[in-house]
Amino acid sequence: MHRRRALAVFVNSAVALIAGGLTTLLGAFALRPPASGQTRWIRAGTLNDLTPNVPVPRVLAVSRQDGWYRERARETVFLVWDGDKGVHALSATCTHLGCQVRWDAVATRFRCPCHGGVFDAEGNVVEGPPPRPLDRVEVRVDTAADSVLVRL
Repeated sequence: MHRRRALAVFVNSAVALIAGGLTTLLGAFALRPPASGQTRWIRAGTLNDLTPNVPVPRVLAVSRQDGWYRERARETVFLVWDGDKGVHALSATCTHLGCQVRWDAVATRFRCPCHGGVFDAEGNVVEGPPPRPLDRVEVRVDTAADSVLVRL
């Protein structure tokens, strides 16, 4: 009986250690905040690259992580400079179905090639099916480095 009791204690202890380790590992993943909610400032260009009141497209590489999978996604934003120190940015993703809008310099409008959505220079809907204006992207101008930073 003495050996059986020792073997039972050993097996039960081993099972408890394995279960505790797995529970700790799974708990760490369950309680950790999602990585997709992280945003960071990305350099989108300089003020010298911009023309006053003309949207300039910038394609930016954004690092995204979903669990173990990491990717570098491409995000397009339009930077609009007022000619002084003010810059605002608009997402190039149409609010209807997610197509990429393009700037039509002749008509001074953003046009969506998928379903005919049209936006003015401020991103407001002029015509078509989009339910809301283009999304605004947070912008910061670093005058010391002469850089325009966007938060994605």
